[in-house]
Amino acid sequence: MTIVLMLIAAGIGAVLRFLLGQTISERTKGFPIPLGMAAVNLLGSFGLGMFTGLGLDNPSAGIIIATGFFGAFTTFSTFSIEAVQLMMNNRIKESLLYIAVSAAGSLLAFWCGLIIISI
Repeated sequence: MTIVLMLIAAGIGAVLRFLLGQTISERTKGFPIPLGMAAVNLLGSFGLGMFTGLGLDNPSAGIIIATGFFGAFTTFSTFSIEAVQLMMNNRIKESLLYIAVSAAGSLLAFWCGLIIISI
């Protein structure tokens, strides 16, 4: 049953990632970095930090929510594609900014989510 619920959670996470990413991307056209996926990854990291901060002692919940939903909601592969595309288009500064915002921002967002839940 856990696997079925993880699949459902992953489906929901992937659809929300697509819809939110597309919506943000459409509204921020012309911005130097891909804000759609950056925002999704930051939000997902924050949410995962909050979930982790709950300290649930239920392995199934971790598989369903952390691996299923947040694993599908956030996307390292799309981030990688967009960072490399910026580099290949000789947009090195934008690529480095995108990498910094995505990597450091996701770590900071996770930490903030973890701290907020602990207050």
